[in-house]
Amino acid sequence: MFSHQLVKEANPILEAIFDHPFVKGIGDGHVDDAALKFYVQQDFQYLSEFIKIYASIIPILKDRENMKFFAENIDFILNSEIHPHHVFCDIANVTYESLQHATPSPKAYLYQSHMYRAVRTGSLANIICALLPCPWTYNEIAKQLTATGKNTADNPFKSWIDFYLTDDEDADGGLTQKLFKMLNELSKDMSEEEINEAKGFFLKSTELEWEFWEQAFYQQDWRFTEIIHGGDNHE
Repeated sequence: MFSHQLVKEANPILEAIFDHPFVKGIGDGHVDDAALKFYVQQDFQYLSEFIKIYASIIPILKDRENMKFFAENIDFILNSEIHPHHVFCDIANVTYESLQHATPSPKAYLYQSHMYRAVRTGSLANIICALLPCPWTYNEIAKQLTATGKNTADNPFKSWIDFYLTDDEDADGGLTQKLFKMLNELSKDMSEEEINEAKGFFLKSTELEWEFWEQAFYQQDWRFTEIIHGGDNHE
């Protein structure tokens, strides 16, 4: 199945994400405040674009159940996915509102541009493949941290881990499994060229997930930010 092929080929990148010092820090219960703040700043901007890209799927759909599924997930991102941000903010002792006005960093800008490129192809499979690594890798991180005994009551990141574990709770397997199933159905009518194009979007997005952790851990912003933004780091 197409989904198995995607997971198999992306697995080395997923393993690198598990080994990233930011992710390991979540498991160990300590990440520097600066990294947590940078992450929230960039993820707030990223998710704002993620919502718009999710919405771009709805006009392509013909089935109302699928429309409902994507609409519900837009609502989830808007109203529920603020919880893990609040976890990071509480640990870093900073208000969430103060971190909502950053300019996307170079890697976040690249990730957003990559997703919009998928949208411009007009292919539902390409768009899903560009979006899917985000929920997929987070769910896998939560499962891996739990399986390795890191999701303990005394870990300050426990509620963050628990939040991303819930993707597996639905009878149908949760968001990621539903999207993988959708891709399997779509792939039945796709040419080899279309399969490879969609796979490329998935694998690039998976690497960009690794890059997102990397940029936050080392606070990798624009080198010439004062020139680019005229001294104003706001949108």
